[in-house]
Amino acid sequence: MDRRSPSRRPPSGRGPRPRRAAGARLALGLLMALPWFLARAAGPAQDGSFIPIDPAQRTALGVRVAEVRAAASADLRLPARVVVPVQAQAVIAAPAPGVMTRLDAAAGDAVRRGQLLGEMQSPEVAQLQRDADDARIQFDLAREQHRRDAALLAEGIIPASRAQAAAAREGQAAALLRERRLALRLRGAGSGLDGRVRLLSPIDGVVAQAQALPGQRVDAGAPLFHLMAANSLALEIDATAEQAAVLRAGAQVEVAGTSARGVLLALAPALTAGQHVVLRARLREPGGLRAGAMVQARVQLPARAGMFAVPPSALTSVAERESVLVEQDQGFRVVPVRVVARLPDAAIVDGPLHAGQQVAISGVAALKAGAGAKP
Repeated sequence: MDRRSPSRRPPSGRGPRPRRAAGARLALGLLMALPWFLARAAGPAQDGSFIPIDPAQRTALGVRVAEVRAAASADLRLPARVVVPVQAQAVIAAPAPGVMTRLDAAAGDAVRRGQLLGEMQSPEVAQLQRDADDARIQFDLAREQHRRDAALLAEGIIPASRAQAAAAREGQAAALLRERRLALRLRGAGSGLDGRVRLLSPIDGVVAQAQALPGQRVDAGAPLFHLMAANSLALEIDATAEQAAVLRAGAQVEVAGTSARGVLLALAPALTAGQHVVLRARLREPGGLRAGAMVQARVQLPARAGMFAVPPSALTSVAERESVLVEQDQGFRVVPVRVVARLPDAAIVDGPLHAGQQVAISGVAALKAGAGAKP
């Protein structure tokens, strides 16, 4: 009597046939690739060696290729900060201790060069004005004395030494007067004895900060206004030392997601505390950006002979050197390269490649294993 349960019999049209078919295809692929593995087992692949493979073996190993591109068509994507260049900023500080008496500009106001921002009064400035007035009086007296002595010398009444001394005193008085007037001008004060200081804008721009109020007492050197030149922005870009090594001043810079464009100006000579190199770029088109924004900058790589962009998966280690497998007739050749930069979607390499060549990007490990290459 047959004790087998009908429930264990596979239903009609189902069962392990699909799995058997997949296994058969895998076994067939390995069988086709077996002669190739055996042929390559004699010796390991070295730099510049050739790995022969026919189309059937290539399909069985899942080998795919991608095109080598000139590095000029690639860019680095790096984090950046939008800043105002130092040369496009100005700080107006209190030239002397005193009291703010007038405020004519507030944060956000557009100002022109020479425009009045505010006024203050200072006892120290009043003292300088009095000193300047005294210097003017002394100069007038010295000038008149020199004129009289010159007239007397012409008549032969006094010796030449007396006239020369009068001329020297006039020169000294003139120098002192210029010094006192310069001290007033540097403080934005006039010659009147009123202790008033006029605070003027040194640039065309926008008031970023107004840090004083009417009636507020301020010390000498206290910042009162912070100005920024309109539409003058720059980028401070963070890059690793490896990335900075392939960049040069003059490279084109774009800001992702905006129309902002600019040019790379300089690379810092030293690393930051975070072990980054700061790149400085000037934005010719601000594209609506504001100072302080954190953005992603795209820096174009310079066009240099012998530098190419390949997919990251194309890189492999052969004989302890970074290499790529370049497609040739009936196989691949191992080409050693130097990795210049690693990007999210590409690796920039330096080596004997040509734009348009095809390099293996999948099945690379199988190719190396079949060739007996050391990882």
